[in-house]
Amino acid sequence: MATTYVDYTATAGQTDFAFNFPYLEDEHVTVEINGAAQNPNSYSVIIESNGDKLVRLNIGATAGQIVRVRRKSQPGTDLVDFVNGSVLTESELDRAYLHNRYLAEEISELNDASLQEEQGGTNWDAKNKRITNVGTPTNLGDATTKAYVDGIASAIATGVGITPDFNKFTGNGTTDTFSLSFTTNGVASSAVLVSINGAVQDPSDYTIAGGADEIQFVTPPPNLSEILVIERGYKVATDIPTQYDWGSVATDPVSASYSYGQIV
Repeated sequence: MATTYVDYTATAGQTDFAFNFPYLEDEHVTVEINGAAQNPNSYSVIIESNGDKLVRLNIGATAGQIVRVRRKSQPGTDLVDFVNGSVLTESELDRAYLHNRYLAEEISELNDASLQEEQGGTNWDAKNKRITNVGTPTNLGDATTKAYVDGIASAIATGVGITPDFNKFTGNGTTDTFSLSFTTNGVASSAVLVSINGAVQDPSDYTIAGGADEIQFVTPPPNLSEILVIERGYKVATDIPTQYDWGSVATDPVSASYSYGQIV
């Protein structure tokens, strides 16, 4: 349990937050709400008649806010200044000692709560806690946020920002292999939509060669037949459904305004 701070989940309008850690000056007792340090004028330190200590906010907190009452013993301020020939009183010596002790406790507790390497390993150990306030990734090795991953997944699932590529060929009755302008990475045949003279072909009628980015037909398309190969992308399942309802394919595929209909 922390000894230099205490956390609360505030109720609606809550103003009083008790604490029991020792401190040297009232200004050493600080308040953070949802991680943001509060202006010292927005709260006061109260010692009740029974000795209980609490912080009282001028304006009640909002329900669900995380309120931290924390001791921060002003590391940049010397509380005792010894001079030559001065009388060293017990109170001043104790005050100087306690100031250093409190500072050491505070930094030690913050260090214990920080992200550290796992015991016996070299990886960072988040202790099953979320890491928040992560920036948008730019490099391959960057950590990323849920919002970024959700956005990418949504774009893939809905096709937003994804424009399927296509190729158009003319059959000659003998050629069964055609080079594609887009990268296939060895995808399954069902990952592309193929039509010959407007008739959608069964994926078993052709194969995709990933290394060469080629499509190979089991039977060469007829002479002067119009062959259209459309990259289906990720927004359509790549397994072979039992029944197709492809809607219609635009007569001018160059305009990229095709309509696939839907799989049923």
